[in-house]
Amino acid sequence: MLVQRLRSGGGPVSYTVVGPDHLPIWPVDDFLSGLTARRRSPNTVQAYAHDLADFFTWLDQRGRDFRTLTLEQLGEFFDWLRKPPATRTPGVFVLPSAESALNTSTLVRKRAALGSFYRFHSRRDSSIPALLGDPQGRRPTGNYVPMLVHTQRRGIDVDGYSPIALKPVRAIPKTLTSNEVARVRAACQRARERFWVTLLDQTGLRRGEALGLRHEDLRLRAGEVHVVPREFNVNEAQVKGLKARTVPIGPAVLDSYADYMEIEYSTLDSDYVFVNLFGSSASYGAPMTRDNVKDITSRLRRRSGVAHYSSHVLRHTYATRLLRAKVPVEVVSELLGHNSVQTTWDIYGHLTMEDHRRTLVQAGVLAGVN
Repeated sequence: MLVQRLRSGGGPVSYTVVGPDHLPIWPVDDFLSGLTARRRSPNTVQAYAHDLADFFTWLDQRGRDFRTLTLEQLGEFFDWLRKPPATRTPGVFVLPSAESALNTSTLVRKRAALGSFYRFHSRRDSSIPALLGDPQGRRPTGNYVPMLVHTQRRGIDVDGYSPIALKPVRAIPKTLTSNEVARVRAACQRARERFWVTLLDQTGLRRGEALGLRHEDLRLRAGEVHVVPREFNVNEAQVKGLKARTVPIGPAVLDSYADYMEIEYSTLDSDYVFVNLFGSSASYGAPMTRDNVKDITSRLRRRSGVAHYSSHVLRHTYATRLLRAKVPVEVVSELLGHNSVQTTWDIYGHLTMEDHRRTLVQAGVLAGVN
């Protein structure tokens, strides 16, 4: 099964899965088209496309139809996913003690993709079971307790309950120390790079949100940056969700932006803040893309020696800095553009041992270490 990128005219990017006959697999194509129509993130659509490519590869090997699959058979699919890709063929035996080829977080995402896929088709055809939860994604209510509800509650899918329990182990987000941020900034050889690093460090914007910025989104007198969802960006950048938000910015961001405009942007006529200014003349003035950011990230890692630097690590650093400064989690959640405070807690609710120790020392119940 092959994941194929699609784009019609000037519309949004989407994906489909092509089968052995070189034709799109219609159940997957319909589902992914629906996700794109509902303005789900292209990254999500792409990830779900790969997840469903795995699923239909397994179905093809087993000669099964997704419409008549049982829950027990679906469980076999997750066992298959845990095998190394080279052994996912009939007749190849893998020792039970072998480590899973996929981590639990990846399996949870694949379960979410399948849950959404089955709910989509169950709503359109009542003969297709919603194997991973209620067709409408509803939680059980009232006095009625469905059979096996105890198993459902252990494995909550993103849109409803799932009877296949997978307990993800959440890794503590990687962050940068103030010294590491300074090293990355010092490694910037262009004003554009310095502005990129400063902006993300001081606002926690996502990569796609920064790439989609227009000059009008930077309210310099007010000291604000507006994150605005737009129907279409030529560089395929996208704001996650449909909710606009405003993030305060300080002198460091304003000064860095002014340097970028004066030294490098100059008289270029473009609505986009981050554009290509170096390299091929064919792309000069075009909005920067994810690939451009990846190139910059690689250069800054190499020059600074900070191997775990990335745009998303700057976002984690910003959020962690706010929470450790005792900024209310509701405010942090709003600034990050999370759908709910619970999302913020799920990601940043951890406290390291150093945080615990600092709290106990400040409370006077633990002696500090000299």
